[in-house]
Amino acid sequence: MLKWLKRAILLVVLAFFLFVGLFFAIRNGQVITLDLVLWQAPELSVALYMIIAFAVGVVLALLSSGALLLRLESRLRKQSKRLVRQQAELDNLRKVNLSSELAERE
Repeated sequence: MLKWLKRAILLVVLAFFLFVGLFFAIRNGQVITLDLVLWQAPELSVALYMIIAFAVGVVLALLSSGALLLRLESRLRKQSKRLVRQQAELDNLRKVNLSSELAERE
């Protein structure tokens, strides 16, 4: 039941942002030339430059968060292996302790 509600909300949010983007593109149709220090970009509308900048920012954010995620997953795998080794060591120590207690009682 919540699955369709989640999809409906996502669809409304996406439609809203699409509407805002179209409105922004229509209202900012002026053509400009982006002049960087070493490179001059072609003449495009302000809205297109803004959309390109937004897309580049999204891609850079995804790449940086992906790198962070990979590093954290690697750390998690190492810690999991360490936990398994320590559990095995603890089990061995408990077995040794139990066998020594049994030997003392006899």
